Amino acid sequence: MTFRDLPARASEIPLTNRRVAADVIDLIVSDADRNTGCVAVMICDAEARGRQPLVLRDLPPSAGPSALAQLLGLVLPLVAANRGAVLIGRGRPRGTAPDDVDRRWHQTAIDWCADHGVGLLGFYLATRDGICRLPEPLTAAS
Repeated sequence: MTFRDLPARASEIPLTNRRVAADVIDLIVSDADRNTGCVAVMICDAEARGRQPLVLRDLPPSAGPSALAQLLGLVLPLVAANRGAVLIGRGRPRGTAPDDVDRRWHQTAIDWCADHGVGLLGFYLATRDGICRLPEPLTAAS
């Protein structure tokens, strides 16, 4: 998907649909950000509609999740106050299979969102090779 391919009234579509959520991550995590590493957070309103993307750039693929934790520490209290949710993507250069570093990032997102009472609409890995959704937390999947 590109910005030219956006459906009419895209800002009114909830990001609860996995295909739409993957497309949003694909849009906000640029090729350059994938090459240098990043974390992207789409802040959503109470109806899970995307309102504001945030992208923290130049994070090497081996970077631990502390940058994500710092970003979420700033953002989640505001999102929680508005009963919103977040959609998160981690950009790295290659591969679509999550590695141990990706899993630590994902767990950090799960823990921080749970601690703040904020819905996590999904955590995606975005690379030049594609977009991959990491699995739901076990409590949500069971």
